[in-house]
Amino acid sequence: MMENLYRQAYEALTEQQRNELLESLAAGRTGLMFKRLESFERFGMRTETAVYELDGAEFVFVPGDTVTLGWESFADGLDVDTLADLDQVMEEYDIPDLASFLQSMMSPVRTVTVEPMLVERKLHEIGWHLVDPDSEVMVTRRQDIEAFEASPNRISITNKRLRLTRSSSGTVVEEYKPIAYADLIVTLQEQGCSLPTEDEWEYLCGGGARTLWRWGDSFPYDTHIRYFEDPALKGTPYDMEQPNQFGLHIAYDPYKYEVVDAPCLLKGADGGSFICGGTGIAMGYMPVATYFRSPNDMMDNYKADIGGDYTCYRKVIRL
Repeated sequence: MMENLYRQAYEALTEQQRNELLESLAAGRTGLMFKRLESFERFGMRTETAVYELDGAEFVFVPGDTVTLGWESFADGLDVDTLADLDQVMEEYDIPDLASFLQSMMSPVRTVTVEPMLVERKLHEIGWHLVDPDSEVMVTRRQDIEAFEASPNRISITNKRLRLTRSSSGTVVEEYKPIAYADLIVTLQEQGCSLPTEDEWEYLCGGGARTLWRWGDSFPYDTHIRYFEDPALKGTPYDMEQPNQFGLHIAYDPYKYEVVDAPCLLKGADGGSFICGGTGIAMGYMPVATYFRSPNDMMDNYKADIGGDYTCYRKVIRL
């Protein structure tokens, strides 16, 4: 059966064979429940797959494949608007060559075989825990809670230790507990899960697309994106937050890192550094490019405490 879990053989199966295979993946895995068959299509790629549930979270089956990952040159070339946007950044920061500059921020080109897996569709925050109503925290933090409830604020974070959020049922109180990167990996392993590796994450994000971003080399300025909103689109879904070709919500917010099991630690964001630096839309969203890597000089701090500062994770179950 294993060979049928890889894309070439998987796509050659009849619909009945594929459906039987997908339903069988839940057998023998404690707590994993087959929910439904579903197709996902995005940016010219399509996957016939299934949605599962584990501990209240949805997972999808992602077939294995041999793909080329990493970035070194444009596949389609930049359109006029994207080139003008990036040229402005180049001029402001005195960067002589755009392609070389972008390549320095990307993972190297390599060909890898990614194994088949079940992948969590959405991200989890790290380190924040709901406070029980009878917890001592409710007593020691009563003054903070009352001050928040008397304010017009929707959310309040105090010293990365206490988070208060308004909800229809009252104030949600959460406490932050630090967790080391290594401890997060061990915790997931004890649950029978893992973090994706960098290779796996890039495949899950772009499916092997050779373009700068997963949708192409140019930026889609007519889409609805965070931080650069068109007032006319307010209240409508953000385009990048829609499920991708595997059914995953991935690499859609330059502020929101995803933790991976790799030396680079983080993918899919830069914590909003480019946006805060005023680099414009295309460069501001460069960190959601499939092959983008965060700078190495920030890794030591995250190894000691991987949570809290814009970091999230998803679980994968390798088959």
